[in-house]
Amino acid sequence: MREDASIVAILPERYLMSEPIAEKLESYNLQRFRNDFRRAVLMHRKGRLTLFFRLHFPMAEPLFGEERDILAQLDFRQWLTEPLLEEVSGHRVYRDLVAKQEKLLRLVQGILESTAHEALPPEQLTRLLRAMHDFDRIADRLDSGITTSLTDIDELTGLFNRTAMLRDLDREQAQARHTGRPFTVAMVDADHFKKVNDEHGHVFGDLCLETLAERFVESIRPRDQVYRYGGEEFLILLPDTPLARAKPVLERLRRRACERAISDGETTVSLSVSVGAAEAASDEELSAVIDRADAALYRAKEAGRNRLELDHA
Repeated sequence: MREDASIVAILPERYLMSEPIAEKLESYNLQRFRNDFRRAVLMHRKGRLTLFFRLHFPMAEPLFGEERDILAQLDFRQWLTEPLLEEVSGHRVYRDLVAKQEKLLRLVQGILESTAHEALPPEQLTRLLRAMHDFDRIADRLDSGITTSLTDIDELTGLFNRTAMLRDLDREQAQARHTGRPFTVAMVDADHFKKVNDEHGHVFGDLCLETLAERFVESIRPRDQVYRYGGEEFLILLPDTPLARAKPVLERLRRRACERAISDGETTVSLSVSVGAAEAASDEELSAVIDRADAALYRAKEAGRNRLELDHA
């Protein structure tokens, strides 16, 4: 759980998500939306106080002065002031949150109608609290996913950055020590990339990196992960995978990277990558594993580029 996630309740880890919500949005726009979303959820929760006060004291003065309709107060969407970002609104977690919101509003409407002249039955209170908990769980997942997009995502490529990489490598090493199953780390570098920047400019160079990142993601298996290591370098994590089983995955990645030229409509280049890979020993420092993979990458460069070298140490 992140310290800056002010609306995130204390929940079991399985309820939180590290999956980014909106990798391709600019940080400024996503940051503004996250702040607006958090405010909207807080206003929703303030509406809950109004609801419970009304249920217990139906004839009392409004709790917070002149109050809105309770259903309007509970609808977090009524409190959003920033434009709803398309990449967020189309995400399955946001759609799930809206479904939980609608379910809660229907339940509250029924409760208000049935308790106009009588106390709230315990079974209805139980249903209400469960619906609120379901809403909170999904709201927390959305907030956590947006936070991941802001802190763990490389803005150019949409890949996880080095912060996320180090956390995931630590977790994978701990898992390997527990299970005894090895994992493989690979370093990938775009060949002759400086020449691309020098001859065609950094804007076209950025397009090349974005395209390579997309091809890498298409090439790997569901559990594998790609990270932007820095510049034109990338790191691939292959969990529960010894070096021999990693080889065909990395060969596929290398081939797919250069199978089509990269073009912006005016400039076209053919770009290959070199790959070096090392299997992590259970008692080895992560920095040493990365160094061995990097040394294998250097050997691939020295041997002519556009090739895969494995470290068998």
